[in-house]
Amino acid sequence: MADGSGAPWLFGIARNLLRQYHKHNRIESAARERLGLPAAFSDCEEYDAVDERLEAGSLAPALRLALRALPREQRRALELRIVHQLEYDEVAGALGCSQNAARLRVSRALRSLGLKLNGAEA
Repeated sequence: MADGSGAPWLFGIARNLLRQYHKHNRIESAARERLGLPAAFSDCEEYDAVDERLEAGSLAPALRLALRALPREQRRALELRIVHQLEYDEVAGALGCSQNAARLRVSRALRSLGLKLNGAEA
């Protein structure tokens, strides 16, 4: 800030906050990637990413339908892992199953959602 401009300092703060945000949201990001959903706006360098974000929002009704079509145990496992961001041992404990079974339920749910959102049936 020797030249009187605080812009570099502010950009540095913004960059660090963005890194922290993505570090804490790695589970959501991984799930979005597995489902083939567009990246969050902050992941993109260009402003036309706003269009992708709006398009992702338009998937909400289809996602709700696809979620309702999942078997109850898969839907619950997915909710615990993705929404509540629990580790697999915690998901397994909440569901009363092994870690492998919890992983399998989440994996099957994500695969099924991906197929349904991409126009194919699971």
